[in-house]
Amino acid sequence: MAFSVLPFLATLSHFTLDFFASFFGTLGPYLINRFGIEVKLFTSFLTLTSATASLLQIFFAALFDRVSSSKRILFIIYIMEAIGVAVLGLATNFWIALISIFLFRIANSAFHPLGAAMAGEHSGQSVAFFSIAGTIGSALGPIFIAFFVLNFDIKYLWIVALPLLAIALWILRIKIPERTVVKKERISFKEFSVLLPILFVVTTRSFSMSIIHTYVPIYVTNILEYPLSVSGTLITCGTIIGAISNYLGVILMKKIGAKRQDLIAFLGMATSVGFMLLSRNLPMLFIFYIPFDFFGNLLMSANVVQAQSILPHRKALASSVAMGLAWSIGDFLATGYNAIFGNNVLLSMGLIIPITIFASIY
Repeated sequence: MAFSVLPFLATLSHFTLDFFASFFGTLGPYLINRFGIEVKLFTSFLTLTSATASLLQIFFAALFDRVSSSKRILFIIYIMEAIGVAVLGLATNFWIALISIFLFRIANSAFHPLGAAMAGEHSGQSVAFFSIAGTIGSALGPIFIAFFVLNFDIKYLWIVALPLLAIALWILRIKIPERTVVKKERISFKEFSVLLPILFVVTTRSFSMSIIHTYVPIYVTNILEYPLSVSGTLITCGTIIGAISNYLGVILMKKIGAKRQDLIAFLGMATSVGFMLLSRNLPMLFIFYIPFDFFGNLLMSANVVQAQSILPHRKALASSVAMGLAWSIGDFLATGYNAIFGNNVLLSMGLIIPITIFASIY
């Protein structure tokens, strides 16, 4: 029972929670116009909330590796995310909206090391399905929220948050098996240091994808002057393709090794961004944006599986380094980057090309 319920619940939760988490980037142009703020103010604070919440993953991971019961933790996470989504819809100014996004992201950050550890109780393939579920959720969220705000007042987001409350109550009623825990011993630097190469790779990938995913909706809506539904559809299509490459990445890593896979992924990302910025019509934009998500997601599950194989007795910690800590550093870098280049959308996107080329050489 333990080998089926834990991965299933982790996968279901990853899909659901990342579905809601994907709203914020797509809502960028809408919130900028609604609150009358600068592009760089929105993008800087959006990445700052993501970076801060992701940094907390490593602390959540250290705690969850010592806690065998997942039920109460999952319940609290769902409730916090439901509140965050509802408050965002009722926000009367940018700062209230920002607080609601931050509350949501802290809860989402807490889930990721726990969910990855729950999935890792079964197999590496379960981790891949766990990651794919989150990717699919992230794919469907942007197009949903784009069409929602075009057809309904955003204040009705509290209705959209109701499924989170329903799942939270359901979790309290079901029996969730306990997970394997480690002894209460300190984490040594030696344990952490073996993950540094993975940390570099994921940080670079996270930074690059954060920048592109933040600016593409603004590029499509404010520069190319397409409606918000187009940018939502674009992100959804890219993320669906990313879900496929997410699974392929685990298989490919076993066949060609991590270094060659990193080379292919980063060169693919650089090439995609270059052609994307040369695109001035919608079909070409779709053709060149989608490969960016394909190559970026090629490393997502593979990095987590690799980290867990290095530290099998600390799966939550390993997952938090390959996800939370790396994502956090990437987003903190993106925050400063946005503050400097934020109002120049084309330059902000274009500088990702030399960054990803450098990573491929490394």
